[in-house]
Amino acid sequence: MKRSFTQTTCAVLYCVLITVPGLACAQSEQSPPPEQIQSSFEGTLSIRAEIDPSTDYRGFEVLVAGDHAGEPDTLGYAVTDSTGYFSMQVNAPRRGVYRLIISRLGQIQVSGQMAVAEGDSASLEAAFPLRGRNLRIRSKQNASLQAYQNIRAQHEQALLDLVQSQLYSEEEVRTRVSQTTMILWNLQETFPNSMGAELAAAEAILMGTGWQDSLVVARMQQLPSSNRRYGDAVRAARQAKARLEGQSAALALLDDLSERAEPPLQQAEIASERVLAHLDSMEYDAALEVTQTIQRDFGDTHWATWAQRAAYEVQNLLPGMKAPLFAVREADGDSLRLQEFRGRHVVLEFYRPEDDLYQRELPGRNDMIAALGLDQVAVVSISMQPDTLVNEAFFEERDVPGYHVYGGQEVAQKYNINVLPTRYLIGPEGNLINKYVGGTMASLHEYMVGRLETQEQE
Repeated sequence: MKRSFTQTTCAVLYCVLITVPGLACAQSEQSPPPEQIQSSFEGTLSIRAEIDPSTDYRGFEVLVAGDHAGEPDTLGYAVTDSTGYFSMQVNAPRRGVYRLIISRLGQIQVSGQMAVAEGDSASLEAAFPLRGRNLRIRSKQNASLQAYQNIRAQHEQALLDLVQSQLYSEEEVRTRVSQTTMILWNLQETFPNSMGAELAAAEAILMGTGWQDSLVVARMQQLPSSNRRYGDAVRAARQAKARLEGQSAALALLDDLSERAEPPLQQAEIASERVLAHLDSMEYDAALEVTQTIQRDFGDTHWATWAQRAAYEVQNLLPGMKAPLFAVREADGDSLRLQEFRGRHVVLEFYRPEDDLYQRELPGRNDMIAALGLDQVAVVSISMQPDTLVNEAFFEERDVPGYHVYGGQEVAQKYNINVLPTRYLIGPEGNLINKYVGGTMASLHEYMVGRLETQEQE
């Protein structure tokens, strides 16, 4: 059964609106007060004898880095001596998982991840080229992180094997999810007070949603509010509770979890989930009231921006509402107005031409246009790249049918765009039908083809 626009919106609204500077949707970690974490890191790097028999291993550069305002931030750096030995102190703003980059002679040899926690002592031995081997950083924190990653990888492979076999069934998937979430949850006993166990506990809740809803809610009650993925777990537990007992019970759960929350940002994140709960129930006035509360109580945080954007979305961009009108100038100089497309579906897409995801989705985009025909759908593509030369270079090498606008910031503001690519589907009467965020071109294609088939049957 197809989900309604409202259901789809509630599924992606959090991810879309949360993407503000310094915070990513994929893992909505809390932002504790700045602290200074110190750990030690040492090891020996070498080159395989068949590659270089000289046994002079100097010149390996080892970098531990975080991100600051989108730019790499050096947390630790060392260069190997002739024996390949290096050592460093890693100074991080907080305990977490950071980037590890090893290079030599200007060439990156490997890029991976490293857990950094106060007092942790990590070591590494590696011979290059790695030939498919993974880096094994030895320490309690990194061992727990590796265990967590291995459990997830094994689960994903098991599901893939199941799909490719003749044994696939919902019950089989449920059994495997149950087994994996139990292993993840119990990692807290194997590696107490470690980051890997912390991530695994939250993952056990997220993975179980829809399969083990009662257990998800029970585990949520045991999850410490200090967990870096507490907000993600709250979201999963709220949805599980709603499936079990309805939205009123889910809102009551949020009340309970809010009382346990300690940092103000964590309380604001739970309040944002209350907004989505009201949207799930189509209680738009209640959702707006909560956004106003967030802006009032957390006005000096990024959650105030989130709430402002959420309120705009509710007031202007929900299903059935008239799509915001616009008048722009095409790349070739012709004027273009949304009203000109009455009687046709309109796909209004916002993108950057240099974005790999957009480029990968171009074949599907063009196939959709070819399958439906220009009498059925008009595609208006608004590039958020203001540099005309970059846009022109992109189109010189590709066939991209449709109407093209360069630098449409004003239109993007009307449509509350802050994740690229984003596409809106607008109906023949000018009403919003659906919103597709990120790599969802296949879903849009499927919907439009299905819509055309339905029309032909009628």
